[in-house]
Amino acid sequence: MEKVKRLNVEDQDIGDAQMRTISAKTMIIAGDADGVRLEHVVSMFLLRGGGDIRAAAAGVLQDIPTARLAVLAAMSHVGLSGATDLVAPMVTAFLADEPPTTPELL
Repeated sequence: MEKVKRLNVEDQDIGDAQMRTISAKTMIIAGDADGVRLEHVVSMFLLRGGGDIRAAAAGVLQDIPTARLAVLAAMSHVGLSGATDLVAPMVTAFLADEPPTTPELL
């Protein structure tokens, strides 16, 4: 618990170049009422390789993304820890490398 407290109090100061060097796949989860600004959340997502332009153009994901972003409505940073019914299925699918659901296209 002390490590979590320290993370919340101390500025992590991880630069863009350092964010790009992380080799692990990344899932960023935030609330729309989060203390972390949404602009920062989106910036981290993009630095981690999120935002598939091909998927945006085609309307469907071609590959399993290495970075995923979830912004939960009416949710604070602290509230996320209590929203296991919403967060757990997303995290489980992410860790299992399950592709996001794609609707049937005509």
